Amino acid sequence: MAWMWIVWLAVAVGLFAVFERYAINHRDRQWTLSETMAHVGSKWPLSIGLFGLFLGILLGHFYWPVTVVH
Repeated sequence: MAWMWIVWLAVAVGLFAVFERYAINHRDRQWTLSETMAHVGSKWPLSIGLFGLFLGILLGHFYWPVTVVH
């Protein structure tokens, strides 16, 4: 079952790379992820904190059992 997660991770990383490359090559049509975060953060500063909270919850969810069991 671990192979499924590896495939999904590879697909996600691949899609991210494709979209970022497109955004870097077409600056006039598309923002990169960092430009998007800067723009959203400037309009709604709480979004950066909520994104950090969401990421922290995910990391705690995925890595807490590993640290407790071992």
